[in-house]
Amino acid sequence: MAAHPAIRIDSLRKTFADEVVLDHIDLSVTDGEFCVVIGPSGCGKSTLLKCIAGISDPDGGEIHLRGRDTESVPTRDRNVGLVFQEFEETLFPHKTVEENIEFGLRQQSDTPPAEQIEDRIDEVLDLLAISHTKSSYPDELSGGQQQRVELARQLVRDCDITLFDDPLADLDYKLQKRMEIEMRRLHEELESTFLYVTHNQDQALKLADRLIVMNDGEIEQIGTPEEVYTNPANAFVGRFVGDSNLLIGEVVRRTDDEIRVETPIGELSVASSGDQPATTVEGAVLVRPEDVVIGEGAARCRNSVDVVLEGETYTGEVTEYSVSVSGYDNEIQVVKPGKPDDVGDNNETKIGFDPDAAKFFEEMSVTGQLQVRDLLEAEQ
Repeated sequence: MAAHPAIRIDSLRKTFADEVVLDHIDLSVTDGEFCVVIGPSGCGKSTLLKCIAGISDPDGGEIHLRGRDTESVPTRDRNVGLVFQEFEETLFPHKTVEENIEFGLRQQSDTPPAEQIEDRIDEVLDLLAISHTKSSYPDELSGGQQQRVELARQLVRDCDITLFDDPLADLDYKLQKRMEIEMRRLHEELESTFLYVTHNQDQALKLADRLIVMNDGEIEQIGTPEEVYTNPANAFVGRFVGDSNLLIGEVVRRTDDEIRVETPIGELSVASSGDQPATTVEGAVLVRPEDVVIGEGAARCRNSVDVVLEGETYTGEVTEYSVSVSGYDNEIQVVKPGKPDDVGDNNETKIGFDPDAAKFFEEMSVTGQLQVRDLLEAEQ
C-alpha cells in the first residue's frame, strides 16, 4: 500500500470579505520533499501556510497531513512547525536562547520529560552550529544567529512538516546566501518535509525539489526548477520565474514546425510546440536573456535585429546588457558569461536568437484571463 503524501490539499478555498485569496487549490507534497511556493505579493502564499498550520480556517476544501484530515485537529496537535519572516518579533527578549528553544518544546501536546529537554536542545544547537549562544539573549546575537534560534525552536519539536514563511527575506545578501546553503543541509540531514514560501526567484530555484508557482490565489504550475524555468506553462510563469524578454506580437504565418510572429522589433520565427490553437492571432514571444546572442554570431541566427547598446553591467560571473531597438519602447536584456569583448563597435551591434530558443504563448494563457498585454503594462 502506497504511503500517504506528507501534505494533500483538495479544492482549498479561502476568502477575506469579498476577496478570494485561495481559489480551489489542489496540491500534494511527498514525504521528505523540499517544495518552494513562489509568487507575487498578495497571491495567497502565506495564507496557504496558515491554513495548513491551522492558524487560519479555510472556507472550503480539505487538508490532509500524512493521511489525516485536519478539519477537527487543533493547531498544536498537527505536528507542524512554522518559521516566520519576522523572527526578531517571535523571540522572547527576556529569555535566553535555551529558554526560547525550550518554549517551542513546551508548546507540544506531548511535551517530552524534563530530562530529555536539555539533550534535545543541545542536539539542535549543535546541528545549527550555535551551541556557544545557549546562554545568550536575543539582543546579544547577530541577525543570522537570531534566525537560527527561531529555526531551532521549530526543529527541536521534531515535526513531521516544517513550514517557512519567507524566513530569509530580512537578512542581508551575504547572510541570505549562507543561510540558503544551511537550509539545504538541514533538509538533507533531517529528511523531513519542508514547504517554503518566498518571493525571491533565485532562492526558490536553488532550494526547491519542486516549485509551486502561484498567482492571484491559484496555482499556475508545479514542477522541478528546471521544468518551470525551461518550459513555463504560460506567459506569467515565464515572466515571473527568472528574467525574460516578452514581446507582444501577431501571428502572420504558421507551419507544423514554426510560427512567424510580427512584433515591435520585427517578424520573428518561433519553434511551434504543436499544441498552440490554430486560431490564435495574438500572443507573446518569450526569450531568456542568456539565450540571446549579441555581437559576433548574432547575424547567423534566424532572428537577427540591429540594436544600440544602452547599458553594460559586469557582475563577476556574467555581463548583463541592455539594448534598444528603434521604434520599441522597452529595452531588451542579454546575459553572457564572463566579460565578452566582441559585442560591437560604437554602441551599435546586433542581437539574435534561433527559433528553438524562444517560446510563443497565446494571449489568454494566463490564469484568471489576465492578458499578456496587461502583464507588461503592470510592470512599467
